[in-house]
Amino acid sequence: MRKIWQEDAISGLSSFRNINCQHIRYEAEIIDFVNANESVLSEWVLDKWVNDKNMGRVQLWDGSWTVIPMPLNVVGTTATEEDFELSEMVSFVELFNTTVEKVQEVLPKLTDSMKELCPAFYKGIKEDVDGGLIKSCTISKMKPGTKINPHSGDIDSLRLHVPILPDPDAWISVRGRKKTWVPGHLFAFHDHDKHWAQHNGKHDRIILIMDYSLSQLEKRGITIEKWEEEPAI
Repeated sequence: MRKIWQEDAISGLSSFRNINCQHIRYEAEIIDFVNANESVLSEWVLDKWVNDKNMGRVQLWDGSWTVIPMPLNVVGTTATEEDFELSEMVSFVELFNTTVEKVQEVLPKLTDSMKELCPAFYKGIKEDVDGGLIKSCTISKMKPGTKINPHSGDIDSLRLHVPILPDPDAWISVRGRKKTWVPGHLFAFHDHDKHWAQHNGKHDRIILIMDYSLSQLEKRGITIEKWEEEPAI
């Protein structure tokens, strides 16, 4: 059976090594970024309802869950339609149930904010961003009482979780294996593995999520066993 936790596979990458070694410094920068930009996204509501190929339209989460992009691959309002479609920005239109124009207006500002407030972090991941290994970077913030329901994500993504402000009573389950977030402890899993999360704690839980491209990792000789399609229920 394929391993669930896959952080060892990317432990040799510069982005992973830098985060692992400088996580305290990066955590402080990222908290500054969150505090500075939450108001920017106050009008963007993460869509609670998603399309599941097996179950149709389902509720993804219940409670209070905020996702703040740290955009790596942005294009401005003058970009061609093709450039926009090829950038990571296209996914945020559906994710936040917003408009192309709003995404093109706001996301470049978030990128500038990240470079200003998180210079060490940005420098630490830049090699793997420029090399096409890192597809996206987001902040996930859950308030106590929030539950993210079981779901499967991108089939081409290895997802890295970096604890920023954990709570011992908040946890994630991937294929039935539970983990809590602990400062300085990074873990990764195949995003298409079914996973869900629950926050039973007392304060906000904040993590950094980075998605690595499995196809690009394979070009570097890092191979992770492919996810096998689950039959429809």
